[in-house]
Amino acid sequence: MITVQDVLTAPTLRLTSMTGSAGVGNPITAAHVSELTRPRDWLQGGELLMTVGLMLPMTESGCRDYVGDCVAGGVAALCLGLGHGLPYQAPPEPLVEAARDFGVPLLIAPDSVPFIAITKWIFSRIAEEEKRALEDAIELSYQLTAVAAGPSPLSGLLDKWRSVSGSVCAVLDASGRVVQLSDGVDEAFLQDAVDQVDRYTTRAKGWTAFGGAGRRELELHPVRVDNPLAFVVLERSAHSALRHASNVLVSLLSLELERRHVAGEPERQRRAAALAQLLRPGLRRERAHQIAAGIGLSRDPLQIAVVRSTPESAADLAARIGAALPDCVLRQRNSDIEIAHPELAGLAELLSGVAEGCAIGIGALVPVDALAVSAMQARSLVAVSARLGRAVDAKEGETVQLLLRLGSADVLSGFSTAVLAPLDQLEPRERVELQRTLEEWLRANGAWDPAAAALSVHRNTVRNRIDKIAALTGRNLDQADDRMELWLALKARAVTPSTDEPD
Repeated sequence: MITVQDVLTAPTLRLTSMTGSAGVGNPITAAHVSELTRPRDWLQGGELLMTVGLMLPMTESGCRDYVGDCVAGGVAALCLGLGHGLPYQAPPEPLVEAARDFGVPLLIAPDSVPFIAITKWIFSRIAEEEKRALEDAIELSYQLTAVAAGPSPLSGLLDKWRSVSGSVCAVLDASGRVVQLSDGVDEAFLQDAVDQVDRYTTRAKGWTAFGGAGRRELELHPVRVDNPLAFVVLERSAHSALRHASNVLVSLLSLELERRHVAGEPERQRRAAALAQLLRPGLRRERAHQIAAGIGLSRDPLQIAVVRSTPESAADLAARIGAALPDCVLRQRNSDIEIAHPELAGLAELLSGVAEGCAIGIGALVPVDALAVSAMQARSLVAVSARLGRAVDAKEGETVQLLLRLGSADVLSGFSTAVLAPLDQLEPRERVELQRTLEEWLRANGAWDPAAAALSVHRNTVRNRIDKIAALTGRNLDQADDRMELWLALKARAVTPSTDEPD
């Protein structure tokens, strides 16, 4: 890195500073000559901006406007050329004062040193530094490659990177859990790394960097882009050689992670074949436990989840799910991914995060010899999940409510009104009384005493009310079909309640 101080101390340039030591540590990335009084739009930052002041109004306000515009453009320093045939033979005081006020170095070039000499010197030094950085990067790449060929590539690469760069690195799986850490990773770095993974998996694609005062800047590199197998997170370096070498590091880590994934394919196929056996109906309990134990499913009960993807992305998604659920056994069937897993409170949420936008059905917890039942439930709930736009679990509770949610509000309202219209014509207080009685009686499966107890009335009162409901609606409440229709109408009314309220 070239600084303003390097330019000042170059013996062939003979530059002097009119602003003392202010800003002498500023890095210089380029040299540029401009006589514009508003050069900001032509700057990229880090320039040594040279001028003879030809168009510059040498007034206090004019110089302040000029220097302020240069600072806004990110200049590292200003350089004013003086001498024979030039507008100024001595540094103008308004320009010197403005540079001091803004804290930007103002250098003076004598007429014996043309701007082209300064430009050549700076770009020559930049080229030399880039050459050295490339040579250092190549040497670091050789060292990293040698480690990658060793017995412990993953930990070895992170240790080597820590020793040569002094910075830390983390390898996380698709769900943000730790695969490998270099020495020196603290809790703050790890939390920032997990946040980066979360940002990426919520569609902030590509590596991102963030930081601020007192906070390190990180780089996130996914292993695979669309459905990442893992993530490499490292500190962003300002050193050119380390920036070059970091690309090699990420490539070598990605190769090792891919190698591990490919090496595990035979075992995944064996476990998938065993899961297929477990999902066959009628499997004897002893045989089921034997198969499950052979693939690490020692816990009982288990449940099946089915995630529906597309044939093109199912394989990558299966890898991500496997990384997010290390205790699971899964198999891919065309676009469906079937997952066997022990009970997990946040299974639906986790799968929804990993398989965003996919339909997800989750079967009930069952003994290992009844996994076929859980699988049947999960497969049937995939279509319901696609309709509702969320994961659906067989243990959600009322299946009636789940089915009712599949209908539109207009259809549900029309059905409930058609069935309950005779009751809707009553006075509000009587209507509410009869509907509540009907609901409690149906919930008690037609038993008089439990319904009376729930309503705090005499059983004969319940009988009288139910007889009146039967007469009004024309339903035979001894028939299961009529009872079911009234029950569904009440549940549909609960989903789309009437706007009428009792007095």
